[in-house]
Amino acid sequence: MRAARVLEMLQILQLRGRMTARELASLLDVSERTILRDVDAFSEAGVPIFTMRGGRGGIEVMDGFQTRLTGLTTDEAGSLFLIGQTEVAHRLGLGVPARATRNKLLNAIAPMLVTEAEQLASWFLHDPDPPQGHQIPHGELRRLSRSIKRSHWVDVVIGQEPALSVRPLGLVLKAGSWSLVVVGKLGAAEVLCIDQLRATRLTNETFVRPAGFHLEQFWRSRPDQRAAG
Repeated sequence: MRAARVLEMLQILQLRGRMTARELASLLDVSERTILRDVDAFSEAGVPIFTMRGGRGGIEVMDGFQTRLTGLTTDEAGSLFLIGQTEVAHRLGLGVPARATRNKLLNAIAPMLVTEAEQLASWFLHDPDPPQGHQIPHGELRRLSRSIKRSHWVDVVIGQEPALSVRPLGLVLKAGSWSLVVVGKLGAAEVLCIDQLRATRLTNETFVRPAGFHLEQFWRSRPDQRAAG
């Protein structure tokens, strides 16, 4: 975990330049003391990173030093389409790889394009929560995401209903409401509203996903979605 964090810190410094320990700690969700320990570890490893004191001080990498960690790990590749969805990625347990993927992509493009890409984040924000707040515990969403990725049956408890064993195909977040797409009794895909999801239990029993199933195509082909569009 520490290795992933210090590499992420290096990528951030290469992209943004000088930053304070407080700013880095906030981005990486650790203490300022941890950031300073990581800086010491970098220095011991020969990375030209240093700190400056004073009102304009901070932590930065020496000019001219550049390392391009553009290769994506399996988890990072899996989070590729979540790099602009910080909250959603976090709830699905993909916050760290999504941030790492974003940093690697920004490190791989020209500085002028980096500026263009970061401008969007300064004036557009997607808040996925409904006005009354998000009700589903993050741990339940993360277990569902693992069961979908592995094609495992999962037991779910929704509201006051008894536990239900399902074959999950995908998760959909629309207008602050979460839906779970599953294989129905007749083999066709069905939709369960899981806003009142109370518990999940992973199983070791696998299933075969329907051949040719595509989540977005299925979702947009539903009559209620066509009418809404």
